[in-house]
Amino acid sequence: MKIKVITDSSCDLPPEWFKENDVEIVNLKIYVDGELKNISTEELLNEWRNGKKITTSQPTPNEFEKIYESFLRDYDGILSVHLSSKLSGTFNSAAVAARKFSQKVEVIDSLTTTSALGAMVAKAVELSKKEDLQSSAQKLRGYAQNVKTIFGVQTVENLVKGGRAHLIAGKLVTLLNVKPVLKGEDGEIKLHKIVLGFQRVLKEIVNYTESHEVVDGKIYIAHVNAKESVEYLLSKFKDKYTCTVAEVDPAIALNSGEGSVLVGFLV
Repeated sequence: MKIKVITDSSCDLPPEWFKENDVEIVNLKIYVDGELKNISTEELLNEWRNGKKITTSQPTPNEFEKIYESFLRDYDGILSVHLSSKLSGTFNSAAVAARKFSQKVEVIDSLTTTSALGAMVAKAVELSKKEDLQSSAQKLRGYAQNVKTIFGVQTVENLVKGGRAHLIAGKLVTLLNVKPVLKGEDGEIKLHKIVLGFQRVLKEIVNYTESHEVVDGKIYIAHVNAKESVEYLLSKFKDKYTCTVAEVDPAIALNSGEGSVLVGFLV
């Protein structure tokens, strides 16, 4: 079967990777004071600092339907892999659209986002080259049950404002002037640990990663203007894992904030 892999813009992989692997990206929409914008991460964070109201929304079922229809002219099937249904309605929009294309479109709830969604999409590409559509989808759903995300943020302000972190945890971190280590679990963002200083956040990310059997030895790292943190992680991971590094998409950067670093992998 000739299978097309589709994902959404919350999937953090290098831009050239998508081109090289024939993966289509469906963009999440970003609105600044109610106006739809095509905006970079840096521009978005500046608008946020200046007090602009920034919101995001998922693609509609109609948009997905048109995309699926166009690719099914040249492909036998589609693997559509998207960010967690507990974080966005993107998966649901895709699932609604897929009903029109019986047995030809498999929509996967990755139960994660950003770098870990990158791990899921990379695995989807690999599977699509050697498995049929249904077998690929079944295996991806299995990976989704155990996909791992571990990350650190410099401040929880963005997460709290975006409704992505429990307010009690946010107040605790602010009060104590310490740093949270967060993780993806059951499709949601949860507090993993609280530590003193961001260097300890990075050490905890390394410890968490190394405590798992990483599928294929592949680690996916995403960040928001955190090159020094990435260099530290690479120095710890380089002899053990193959690492792919990307910048965080604006829609996700809005929640994670400046200086955040995220690591995702399959187990």
